[in-house]
Amino acid sequence: AGLGTLAATVGGTLDRSYQERALYETAADMRIAGTPARGGETNEDVKRRHLSLPGVSAASLALRAQGTVGTNRSGGQFEVLAVESDEFPYVSWYRDDFSERPLPQLMSLLRSGENLPPITLPEGARSLSVWTKAENEYSNLYLWMALRDRRGVTETITFGPVEGDEWQLMEAETPRNLTAPTDLVSVQIYEPAFGPTGTAGTIYLDNIQAADAGGEVHILDDFEGANKWTPLSTSMISTDSIGFTRRGAKRGNSSGAFVFGKDTDRGIRGFYRSPSGGPASAAASAGFLRRSGMAIGDSAVVSVLGRLVPIRVVDSVEYFPTMDPSGNGFIVMDLDALTRHLNILSPAGAARPNEVLLAAAPGAGDAAYAAALSLVSRADDILRAEDALDAARLDPMITAGWRAMALASAGAILFSAGFGCAAYALSRARRATGETGFLRALGFRRGDAIKSLGAEHAAIVALGLALGAATGFAMSAAMVSALAVTEDGRAAIPPYALTTDWAYAGFVYASLIAIFGGGLAWLARTVARADPRGAARTGGG
Repeated sequence: AGLGTLAATVGGTLDRSYQERALYETAADMRIAGTPARGGETNEDVKRRHLSLPGVSAASLALRAQGTVGTNRSGGQFEVLAVESDEFPYVSWYRDDFSERPLPQLMSLLRSGENLPPITLPEGARSLSVWTKAENEYSNLYLWMALRDRRGVTETITFGPVEGDEWQLMEAETPRNLTAPTDLVSVQIYEPAFGPTGTAGTIYLDNIQAADAGGEVHILDDFEGANKWTPLSTSMISTDSIGFTRRGAKRGNSSGAFVFGKDTDRGIRGFYRSPSGGPASAAASAGFLRRSGMAIGDSAVVSVLGRLVPIRVVDSVEYFPTMDPSGNGFIVMDLDALTRHLNILSPAGAARPNEVLLAAAPGAGDAAYAAALSLVSRADDILRAEDALDAARLDPMITAGWRAMALASAGAILFSAGFGCAAYALSRARRATGETGFLRALGFRRGDAIKSLGAEHAAIVALGLALGAATGFAMSAAMVSALAVTEDGRAAIPPYALTTDWAYAGFVYASLIAIFGGGLAWLARTVARADPRGAARTGGG
């Protein structure tokens, strides 16, 4: 029983480990890397292009990047993966022990927040204007605003220098290359400075407004009521704030007051419309939390693609498909939330998804793969789960090693069990015959004596099978821990999960029970012919 359990568990565990390593690497049926959007394409256009491929049933976009903790970008690097949190659970492979929460619940946490609506410009907006007033005389401070269109293209427009301590109306034309609808993403103060060398101060703003082609003015924010803005992250201890003041408002009862310190992000300070009403939600690996000293619920500023992003850790994960938990770990975020934060400044172009996960319809994997090849420049850009699984199936450790061992062990089990049972039955027959005859001489019926014999041996068989199975599982855990490693000797990712091939184990147990049952039946038939008078004369011996 122990040998059968060992063979069924070691083989099944290694087979599953190789398969899950392949699935962990690809995350879906196919993972396409380096798929930039074509000219004028939105993220939805990219997704539709892949969904139109023959055999593809689902698609999900992702952004993979490197990040560092803090604003000086000198900390250890960690991996960042942003996924479409509403689509990812229906495309990706996932194992329940990767996190405490199931994958759908984890993804919903990444979408947590107020989900604030964007500040959208009116159709055909030709210009933007805002009333500004500086608390003091500042030199080299310039007012900028960032706009983003439906394609995700971000453009920054400048209103010129902020001058004077009296209210002035600053105006700038909107870019003509943006595709409606267009959103106001952020208001920025630029100063030619680097790091904590800027000028600290306060600037008041009132009535951000847009004028359409007919000259009609639309108020985008009058700084009355609820605050719609979040300060841009410039340092871990940034003191920048955006709030309302009732002192000397240009229009209405209050105006906006942007208070800023000396810290800048490439010379930029300001405030933005956060899609979540604050830091972006992130699920962090145990390694990231350990190295950064953070815990669930903590907030921090990280640098991703050279831009500062405030994050809040909402949950932890041990493993996540395609991510390496070693080193400094990783974080997982919602794609839309991350790109919105990344593209607030966008001095060097918008951040876009750089990977696509595809699910193939049943039986259409080859057709989907052939169609996907037409979208990439190199076949190596496509990681296919089926190819990785085929490589695992061809591994001699699985095919020639453990499967051969399973067959050999089955023969050894049946031979040793049959030989042992036959030898035991022969040696036990004379004693059992005398004992049964003696019981019959005392008045027991033949059936009662045989039942007693059967109960005795059934208990022994059950105990033997249970001890054998427990021993087999213990041996399997010890053996698999040494064998479930990568080709270079590192621990396999994801870690192995003990898996028993119950079809094989069931065959072994059924065969053992059949052998023991046959031996017991022969023994029972033998002792049934016991002579009660002879047994009484010999004392049951």
